[in-house]
Amino acid sequence: MIRHDEIKQGSLEWLEIRYQKIGGTLSNGLFIDSDTLFIDLVSQFIEEFEPVDNYENEHMERGSDLEPFALEYISSYTGINFGTTGWLQSEESKLLGISPDGISECEEYSVEIKCLSRKEHTKILLKDEVPKDKISQNVHYFTVNPKLKKHWFIAFRPESIKPFIFEFTRDSVVDMGWKKKVEVKQYGVKGQEIKPKTETCTDFKTIDEWSKIAIEKAKELEIRIKETINKLSF
Repeated sequence: MIRHDEIKQGSLEWLEIRYQKIGGTLSNGLFIDSDTLFIDLVSQFIEEFEPVDNYENEHMERGSDLEPFALEYISSYTGINFGTTGWLQSEESKLLGISPDGISECEEYSVEIKCLSRKEHTKILLKDEVPKDKISQNVHYFTVNPKLKKHWFIAFRPESIKPFIFEFTRDSVVDMGWKKKVEVKQYGVKGQEIKPKTETCTDFKTIDEWSKIAIEKAKELEIRIKETINKLSF
C-alpha cells in the first residue's frame, strides 16, 4: 500500500488521484452483478481528467465540519491516535484506493466517519447495527490496506444522546448482498431420507474473504477495461 500524506482531501490533486479509481464510495460495485462500475471506469479511461468544482451540499459541509470532532472522540474511545491522509493506494490493483477518514501512524487501525441527519442517526441507534449500504465502504479499508487489523465505524452527531460505534476485524462476518444455494436434507413420513431440496440463503463471509474477492474482481476489471479500450481505439 502506498500512502499519500502530501495530498489534501478535497484538493485538485486529490480529485485527480481518485480519477480512474475505485474508492470507498464505488466499492459496492465490485459485489453487484451490473456493468455500472465498468462503464463508469471506462468513461474515465477514455477521457482525460478535467478539474471541476468539488461540490458540497449542506449535509456534506456539515460532515466536513464535524469530522475533526468525531476523530477526536474515536481517538479517545479507542486510545489510538488517528490522523488523516489524502489517499491510500493499493499495490494489489491500480484500480483500488481509499481516502480514509482516520488512520493510525502504524497503519494497523482506521476509522470511517458518518455525520448523518437526525433521523438517519436515530435509525442507526435503534437498529444498533451498521447500515447495509455502508458495509462495503468499511470492508474496502481492509481490501486496500493489507496491514489493517481493526477498523471502526462511527456515526457521530453531537446533538444526539450518543454516537454509534462498531468495530470490524478481518474475521468479522458480514453480508454483502450475495446469495447462495444450499441443499437441505429431507425426510419422509417414515423417517427415511429423501431427495434434498435446494434453498437460497444469504452468503455470509468474513471481511478477509470479501477483501480477496474484491481484489480478484478489480484485477478482472483491469483486464476487461484494457481490452475494451483497445477495441475502441480501432
